[in-house]
Amino acid sequence: MAKISIWQRIINLFTGKKQPAHEPAQVKDGIWYAKQADGSYLLGIDKSVYDLMGKITFADFPNQLDTIQVDDDLLDIEGDKSVETLKSPIAGKIIERNKDIGKDIDELNKPDPEVNWIMKVQPTD
Repeated sequence: MAKISIWQRIINLFTGKKQPAHEPAQVKDGIWYAKQADGSYLLGIDKSVYDLMGKITFADFPNQLDTIQVDDDLLDIEGDKSVETLKSPIAGKIIERNKDIGKDIDELNKPDPEVNWIMKVQPTD
């Protein structure tokens, strides 16, 4: 049996699909983004952010925009070592935000894609 990558597991988890998705997740500036079967992208906090920030103590959305551009502010986070604003690696229409992000800091500090996903975005053409 072929070994499935962590990113493939993330994609399968959020799409409910058992078959491989079209593209593996990519990482840009601390944000992982994985293309879903419907063409949208799921964005989340990459492990590199935890390495840089230490324990995250606060996370919140800096805006409530319906669309986002590349390098727009995506998520404000504070950690033991620094304060950062994570930027969007893609442009598109925001389909869904993780409303629970930042509510349970202990859960947020586990690098778990079920918890640390930020939003789902339909890319613009």
